[in-house]
Amino acid sequence: MLPRFAGPNPLVPISLVLLLATGGCSGSSGTGQYEPPRRSLDTVSTDPAQARDVLLVSDPLEGANRRVYKFNAQLDQYVLVPVVDAYQFAVPSFLRRRVTSFFLNLGEISIFTNSVLQASPSKATPTLGRFMINSTFGLFGLFDVATELGIPRQIADFGQTLAVWGADTGPYLVLPALGPSNMRDAVGTAVDWATLSFAIPSSILDKTVYDYAPTGLQPTDARYRIPFRYHSTGSPFEYELVRYAATVARKIEINSPSPLPEFPE
Repeated sequence: MLPRFAGPNPLVPISLVLLLATGGCSGSSGTGQYEPPRRSLDTVSTDPAQARDVLLVSDPLEGANRRVYKFNAQLDQYVLVPVVDAYQFAVPSFLRRRVTSFFLNLGEISIFTNSVLQASPSKATPTLGRFMINSTFGLFGLFDVATELGIPRQIADFGQTLAVWGADTGPYLVLPALGPSNMRDAVGTAVDWATLSFAIPSSILDKTVYDYAPTGLQPTDARYRIPFRYHSTGSPFEYELVRYAATVARKIEINSPSPLPEFPE
């Protein structure tokens, strides 16, 4: 799984939309075998075309996207979720919160950079303050002191920056391991990763512990904070639902002055 220190995490807002939309539908059959989502809309509507139109999103690469979606579902079921379950079992909640806080603090670097690129001092100023406070009084970001002081975390990534500059979303994409996205946000994610790599001193990048963080601990923490599970919606057209939720939620996230609320641990 690719490291994600910063940038949009598509499945976080998706999880909110899906859980609200489905009302916590029952999960898969529990057979232990991989079961791809059913896609026959005629099982839920006498007019499948009309049912599909409700969730219509431009998806010219749908064939390839569905194959990546299936790969992600299998990766999630057989690798990521078991790792997250072991992480929750072995690591106390207090330490898990410290890990989350540390990586979110690193993400402030990208948020500040993009706030400047968006010419938004209303986001850049509090973000710089948050990073300085949490990196010092918060012990290198292990504690989110800034939030306790009433300084909220902002939303700013390069995908959002491109949107502010007038770039269109481009085609819908399902990225390996990372999930739903679009062409604009895929480019933005790559730029955000590069920005973080340049921002962190080489003396830190050379440390062995850093080699393990982006390839192990950070992806585990990122997946741990996302309640969505593939095939848990009970929907016969989960791919369409996820695609629609991702698109709508991203629009909300780009235009939101503050992050969407996270689910409690």
